[in-house]
Amino acid sequence: MAEHLLDISHIRLHLTEVRIPGQKLNILEAGYLKKLEVKEQSVFIELQLPEANPTYEKSLRYQIQKSIHGHHPKAGVVVNFVTNETAAPQAKPPKIGSMIAIGSGKGGVGKSSVTVNLAMALKKLKYKVGILDCDVYGPSIPTMMGVEGQKPMIIDQKIQPIDAHGIHLMSAGFFVDEGQGLIWRGPMIHKLIQQFYQDVNWEGTDVLLVDLPPGTGDAPLSLAQTMPLTGAVMVSLPQKVSLIDVHKAYAMFQHLKIPVLGLIENMSEFVCPNCDHHEEIFSRGGVKEFCQKLGLTYLGDIPIDPKLRRLCDEGKPYLLEFEDTAAGRCFMDLARRLQPLIKTADDEEGEPIQLLGY
Repeated sequence: MAEHLLDISHIRLHLTEVRIPGQKLNILEAGYLKKLEVKEQSVFIELQLPEANPTYEKSLRYQIQKSIHGHHPKAGVVVNFVTNETAAPQAKPPKIGSMIAIGSGKGGVGKSSVTVNLAMALKKLKYKVGILDCDVYGPSIPTMMGVEGQKPMIIDQKIQPIDAHGIHLMSAGFFVDEGQGLIWRGPMIHKLIQQFYQDVNWEGTDVLLVDLPPGTGDAPLSLAQTMPLTGAVMVSLPQKVSLIDVHKAYAMFQHLKIPVLGLIENMSEFVCPNCDHHEEIFSRGGVKEFCQKLGLTYLGDIPIDPKLRRLCDEGKPYLLEFEDTAAGRCFMDLARRLQPLIKTADDEEGEPIQLLGY
């Protein structure tokens, strides 16, 4: 049977198959449907029940997922429940000044190492900084920050982020054993990101950098659903193969209405420490040219420095020891270029951000 188009009208039709346990009414007739959203291949449903009833919730969730997957096997389905008693109060979101997603079109471009050192650069500019590691398939931030194996504590019903070098961290890597992989579908990723935003004590953070998985999968969609992002910064190598995927990521951010704050060219060149020879291993200037064509902000480039690789393995951000180097100065320049777009936790609501010109 041909798969029907995944849209709200079809989903509502499928939900008429879902019956209230012990009754003939479906959930639409009973007025239980409070919210229904469809984005790409994901469906988000919120039901409002008269009272909390775990048995009802289990039955309804099973029926909903069975009905939708019967017509759309690849769809991600998230079902949440509220009751008449709990529907009115909304959980107060954490007070965070700015939330910036760090993304890339493909893996292996140094996105996470850029995230770590951009966070350190912002800290050196006197911001209170956090990193939310949403790269669930390869959470490398705990290793790069030297806190792998640590477990977050829960205080006053809030998960406390791990502190590393004065930066607050939260990562899926804190909740899995070494060598264990996460094989998760969209709904589980959505729930994880939602919990990492709402249930972690980010209160008072000026800048929260969100390290995304490479590509255009479920995590950016969930972020757009869950967090009021300030915008996204994309990291790329200068070569054409990398830029092809960056273009796809840019189109995804446009579709999700997430402003692209700018692009960073990583590994732009290698400078020999012995003879000062400059070698453009992956070419150079491709990201700058890409930004010129699309009218995007070019934030700058970062040269290759072997010490950066070594310090990532040792769990030490590069800027802890090497601020006054070519790469160190580049990281600080990147942070300064983002400063006009940053609102701190103490700032009042103001005008929408104005993107930097090229």
